[in-house]
Amino acid sequence: MRALSTFSESDGLSQVLLRMTVTSTVYCLSDMSSPWGFRVAARPSPAFHLLMSGAAWLEVDEAPEAVRLQAGDLVILPRGNGHQVRDDRESRVLWLDKILADTPPMNGRLAHGGGGERAELICGGFAIDQLTARPLLEALPMVVHLRGHDGRAPEWLAGLIRMISVEMAAKAPGAEAVVSRLTDALLAQALRNYLVEADQAAGGAVSDPQIARALRLIRERPDEKWSVSGLAAAVGVSRSAFGQRFRAATGETPIRNLTRYRLSRAAVYLRTTNAGVREIARRTGYDSEVSVSKAFRRQYGTTPGADRQANAATPALN
Repeated sequence: MRALSTFSESDGLSQVLLRMTVTSTVYCLSDMSSPWGFRVAARPSPAFHLLMSGAAWLEVDEAPEAVRLQAGDLVILPRGNGHQVRDDRESRVLWLDKILADTPPMNGRLAHGGGGERAELICGGFAIDQLTARPLLEALPMVVHLRGHDGRAPEWLAGLIRMISVEMAAKAPGAEAVVSRLTDALLAQALRNYLVEADQAAGGAVSDPQIARALRLIRERPDEKWSVSGLAAAVGVSRSAFGQRFRAATGETPIRNLTRYRLSRAAVYLRTTNAGVREIARRTGYDSEVSVSKAFRRQYGTTPGADRQANAATPALN
């Protein structure tokens, strides 16, 4: 049986998605009754809402129009814009954090509203490696709306919603963890759905097999003394064609992608290991402490030492 890690390099989309870590957090399972409305502040990570039953309006800061939601719809806010969700556009809106503080969920479920027509939602967010996933997130629109109510929903969406409904109804031990893992799949599939469409529109740039292989080489061997010519030769493409195709597939130059990934690895080493800056430089393809420190400051506006100290004092949310 073939392992997932051995998918053909010609499947460039899988090469990209397999290297993107997605971990969801379900903030609340909500039973709302009209009139109801809540507001969520802007945050650096993506947010999502899955409407299991009923209807609602989504209004996103800076978006020109409100989005009408029906049962079975999934909306994802890839850049975490501030937004509000309510049953009617005239309904009063409260901050979700205040609602949760004033009426804490019971058995993992939040009950809120005026007692009228009911709606059931799952609200949450996603923790994604912002450094490696940023090009994908920036390619997505402000709101990704997947409609599950019109009978034409993708089978994967309908299937995941059915599985989530079963888990929520059963209230069995471990159901919360299962729902969280299912929402991981929701974002991965939503990204895949969008990228497949974007890839087709762009003539196959994202799934370019040579570019997929170059991305893999960068991520598996960041300490290599890579150059544009070296990467192009490694994947069997001329230097000029490689540069053009790489930018078409990723939205950035090969060297920019390489630098960003190296520094993201340096940040991970600083926060998760006791390795010194010299050792981190060696692992990430830099010649010395000075060179990696200069590059790190340009990228993040701080020194490796200050970054390590700050993250030791303030653990990452995810």
